[in-house]
Amino acid sequence: MPEKARLAVLGDWGTGMYGAPISAQSIAADPNPYWMLMHLGDVYYSGTLQEIQDRFLGLWPKRDGTLNRALNSNHEMYSGGHGYFDGTLVEFEQESSYFAYQNEKWLLLGLDTGYVDHDLDDEQAAWVNYVAGQAPGQRIVLFSHHQPFSRLSDQGPKLLSKLKVLLESGRVAAWYWGHEHACVLYDKHPGYGLMGRCIGHGGIPYTRKVVLNFPDEDTIGDTIWRRFGALGPAPDGLVLDGPNPYISGKEEKYGPHGYATLEFDGDALTERIHAPDGTELSRTTIR
Repeated sequence: MPEKARLAVLGDWGTGMYGAPISAQSIAADPNPYWMLMHLGDVYYSGTLQEIQDRFLGLWPKRDGTLNRALNSNHEMYSGGHGYFDGTLVEFEQESSYFAYQNEKWLLLGLDTGYVDHDLDDEQAAWVNYVAGQAPGQRIVLFSHHQPFSRLSDQGPKLLSKLKVLLESGRVAAWYWGHEHACVLYDKHPGYGLMGRCIGHGGIPYTRKVVLNFPDEDTIGDTIWRRFGALGPAPDGLVLDGPNPYISGKEEKYGPHGYATLEFDGDALTERIHAPDGTELSRTTIR
């Protein structure tokens, strides 16, 4: 991984509809360089080879010299994972469904939580701990399809159990996931010290009614960041709300789509949340 590296992160993007292709066009046209484009998983409905081609690979942003990576997920596994393993990984020249990259300051770990649903198999969990142990000075960023905790949906106790030692070490700076169709920015976890990030709002329509009772904290154009309190293992945080202009006739019913960009530079990770047209909706520095 270069010492200065920029990523685009898309989650639950594989629909080929609504805000998904707009996000892809914005990333493809971005004048700033990217080192990697990453998909956090889910090509709908069941990740068949044809769906992978039509709704994912055929629309994925094309940038020369940029690394492409994709995580496994439950929807890819609905059809046995053949589209993912025989289509996506081959096209991306990606040797495994989980991977690691590092530089002097950071270690990035992409996890497969789809092959064993919402969990890690023992071999992969041992690999995570081994790789982390070989880079004791680096801060760690995790990427997965499934969530370790949630304010809006199910929890991930198996993931937390498998990664307990690593999480309690305090080395994990951030964890990015999809699966839940929302954009959620959690405050620093009181036990682990990490910043949890759900970036699952890439392309599936999701209703706004769940978050409408949360109070407004910030408004940017038509989009609203709403504040919620801690619940169970999930800390306080913000959830993105507002109409979705790309769902014709039902704009007010469904929440906004979008993507994230991450810039690693020295000790700092600068995270930006973008609307599909590239508009910046949030900026956070994580160390």
